[in-house]
Order: sequence, then C-alpha cells, then structure tokens
Amino acid sequence: MKKILILLMIVIVSFASAQELVDIIAPLYSYDFDNFHYSGTSNYNYPLRVSAIQMGSPLGSAIGHANVASGQMIPEYTVNPANLGMTKYNSVQVNGLFNNHNGVSSNSLGGINYIASVPVYSGSMTYSAGVSRERDYNIYFQDDDILQRSTGGLYNWHFSGAMEMQEDIFVGAEVSFLTGKRNNDVDFIDPVSSTDGYIEENSYFGATARIGMNYHVFPVLNIGFSMDLPSVIGTDYALRPYGSSSSQTVDYSITSPAVLRAGLALTLRIVDLYYSYDYTNWQNMEFKSNDLLRSYVDDINREITNNFSVVGAHHIGMAIHVPLIPLHFYFGYQYLPDVYQGLNSFSLANMIPRELTDRFRSSFSWGASFFLKQGISVSAAFETYHVFYDDTEEKPRSMNLSMAYFF
Repeated sequence: MKKILILLMIVIVSFASAQELVDIIAPLYSYDFDNFHYSGTSNYNYPLRVSAIQMGSPLGSAIGHANVASGQMIPEYTVNPANLGMTKYNSVQVNGLFNNHNGVSSNSLGGINYIASVPVYSGSMTYSAGVSRERDYNIYFQDDDILQRSTGGLYNWHFSGAMEMQEDIFVGAEVSFLTGKRNNDVDFIDPVSSTDGYIEENSYFGATARIGMNYHVFPVLNIGFSMDLPSVIGTDYALRPYGSSSSQTVDYSITSPAVLRAGLALTLRIVDLYYSYDYTNWQNMEFKSNDLLRSYVDDINREITNNFSVVGAHHIGMAIHVPLIPLHFYFGYQYLPDVYQGLNSFSLANMIPRELTDRFRSSFSWGASFFLKQGISVSAAFETYHVFYDDTEEKPRSMNLSMAYFF
C-alpha cells in the first residue's frame, strides 16, 4: 500500500485532468474497484469508492421501493407516475432523512411533494410537483493508510401528471431536473510528501423523464409498467490538493441508460404484497467531454462497454393493515446486483452477500404509518443496506420520517 501511495503522489497532478470510470457512474450507482475483473486503460491503484444509495418517499422505502404497481395503497411520489391517477385525495408531504455510515451521521431534507386530484367528468386526473432527494452519497472509510469522507446527494425536481385513460387503466408522465453535489475528501494518514491528501468537488445538473402505466386488473390486483428515459447529467469537476489554493477542473456529461420497470401489487384486506423488477443495460451509458482528448473519451466509452453489463434488480414488499385502527406496518427487501460483467447473477441460495465475490448489495427495510385526526398522517421508514468492501461487510443505515396532510 505504501508503494501505491507513493505512485499516487507522483501522478496526482495529471489525475486531475481526466475522469475515471468510478467518477462517471458515481451520481447513479455504487461502485468499488476490482482489479481482477476490471479491464481498462486506467491504472486503479487506490481504494477510492463511491456510494449512491437510493432514497425515496418513506412508504416506498419501507416496502423496498417495490412501488411500480402500488397504486392507491402508497399515496406518495413513486417511480411510476401512473400511480398518481389512482390517488383520490390532495396531499402535501414533507420528509427528512437521517443517514449513518460507519458511525458517521448526516441529516438532510428528504423531500417536499404536493399531489392535487382534479375533478373531471369521468375517470380521474392528478398532478404532482415537488423535490425529492433521489441519491445519497455519504461515505466514511478508514484503514491504516487512508481516510475517505464523501458527502452530498442528488435531488430530483419533478412535475408529474396522470389520468385514467380507460376504465381501470391509468397512464402518467413526469419531467424532472436533477441537481446535486458530491464532495470527496481523501486524507493519507501516513503521508510520504508535503501533499498528504486532496479534495474533489462534483456539481451535477441534468434532466430526465418517466412514463408509466398501471392496470387495475382485478379489485385486488394491480399490474404496473414504467420506464425511466435516459438521463443527461452534466458535471463540473474540480480537484484541489491539500495546501493548494487553486483547483484543476474539467467539465463532462453522461447519458445514463433507460430503466425498464415492471411490478405487481396484490391488495388484500389485511395484507398487501408488492413486487418490482428493474432492468438496466449499463453498457448503454455514454460519456462526453469537450475538455478532454477525443481519444480519452473513446477509451472511457470502450471501458463502459467492456466492463458494465445488464443489471436486474428485485424489490419485494409487504404491508400489514391493523384492523379497526389506522395503523399500518411495512416490510421490504432489495436485491441490487453489481454492474460488473459476470458478477450480477441472481441466486436464491445467496440472498444476502457473505463475501466480496458476491458483488451485490441488498437491503432490508421496515416502517409504519399512522393517521391522526383531520387527515394528518405520520410515517417512518428504516432501511439497512448490506455491502462488502475489501472482504468487510458494512451496513449503511437510513431513517426516513415524514408528515403528510390529506384534504
């Protein structure tokens, strides 16, 4: 590791002028270096890593984000805008996030969302507007040689609309702007030169859109489909070594792949069951920059094709409605494979990762909601992720608290 740090000190100035694969995928997906499986032109020699944990509304988080077909049972902002068409009430919801990684806590605004149900002659029409924290970037990692601290998040400023196109068939669409920051502070505990660390700053701005459909097949069954259209995210990147007053900068943009989603919701009297599946081909990601040589841009795009693959994520959720009182409990599980080629196969016998070679994240979540008088609802969701770095399991945790007013 000492030799690696010496090498890093020598190349740190040149490193500032180019971006690596880990930086490109960082706004959207967690990623960790794996030199054994990685195939590319850049020489990765230090344990820099990123985390992009998915955030959401509290009830959606509590059921493991399995809300593609949740419809009227999860009256919140969800990944499928068509769900809005099944919401019969106006509402305002505010929620806060409380995250913890390796004992370091961070608090932030989770979101403010307004849903308006518009009276129409037949069917339904609903609109929604607001802002939600879509990704959380907080990391705290330390070993004998290095200390890494990352902070920040990605916010989604969205406007959505949905309607009942035919009886029991709801369609919806959403347009969004994305803004956020990711700051990375890397400190070498045992420096070998006067430069003992550096600070990276990433500012994000982009746009995306979603479309969806929800089919209320039977009184107890919803079938939902949605698609996240490719997102375009521009990045202003700056790197400053410790002790320096000037930064080296580069601007670039990424076009993320589309995400196809499908889900079911079985809504019974006391128990609801939810399932969602996400399909993403990360080889379709594209990198662009006018500040870098065309040959380097081509190399990065070739690395995306050579290293990333199709990812299929599974989300499972359940809700329990307590009879006679407005109290509800929620439970969820997520299986989130790695983007590396050959390391994202699904195995029922290995739902929870036990070693580094599993290379996927999973999460367990639970939550509760309770309706107070005059249409006021309070809810909470608690989520624990399971991830592996260098053969060591870590458990990032998040708590999502909200209050909503229905009228």
